[in-house]
Amino acid sequence: MPLGDKGSDIIEMLAKNEETVSQLYSAYEDRFPEYKDFWSGLAVEEIDHANELRKLCEIAGEGSLHIKEGRFNTTAIGSFSSYVKKESEPERVQALSLINALSVALSIEESMIERKFFDVFEAYSAELRHVLLSLAAETKRHREQVRQLRDELAQSAGG
Repeated sequence: MPLGDKGSDIIEMLAKNEETVSQLYSAYEDRFPEYKDFWSGLAVEEIDHANELRKLCEIAGEGSLHIKEGRFNTTAIGSFSSYVKKESEPERVQALSLINALSVALSIEESMIERKFFDVFEAYSAELRHVLLSLAAETKRHREQVRQLRDELAQSAGG
C-alpha cells in the first residue's frame, strides 16, 4: 500500500512514540544527576529518531515508501506509548532505583526491537532504506548501552 495519509499517520505515531521515550529518559536524567550525560544522550537521540521518522514523509517520493500490509498494529503502539507515559509519571520515576530505571529502559528498547517498529515500511530508495536501517541500528545500540550500564552496576552492587 502506498504511503498516503495512513502512512503519514503511522509515521507520526511512531515519531510521537520516540518523543515519549525521550521524555522518560529526560525524567531519568533529572532523577539520576550523576548519570545526566548518559540519560541526556539517549533522550536527545530519541528526539533525533522522531525527526528522522518525520523526514521520511518529506523524502518519500511517489511510490518510494510503502506500508507493509498487516504489519502495523496501532493498538500495540498505543499500549506501548501508554506504558512509557505511565513509567514517566513523577511519583514512579522518584520511586525507582537506578538499576530499576535501567531495567525499564532496557525493556523499552527491547520491545521496540522485538516489535520491529521500523519494519512497517518497505523502502524502494537507498536513502529511505538507509534511514530505516539506521533507526533500527540506533535502537539496538541504545539497548546495548543500557544493558552494559545496568550489568556493570548490578555487578558492582553484588561484588
